[in-house]
Amino acid sequence: MRAGLILLSLLLQMTGLIRLFIDVKTGIILYVSSYVIIGIVLFMLVKDCLKEEEERNDYRDY
Repeated sequence: MRAGLILLSLLLQMTGLIRLFIDVKTGIILYVSSYVIIGIVLFMLVKDCLKEEEERNDYRDY
């Protein structure tokens, strides 16, 4: 899922760059949406890292 979101973000950035020359408003919207997607991916990565850290420090078995 993360790889798909990163690919979508890259696609939006490339499309936004092309659209910037044609229509500035659409280009800016595409750029902002690509950065929102990157933020979502980073949030997912941090959440997974915290979950792994919690599982690694689980001492309930002792």
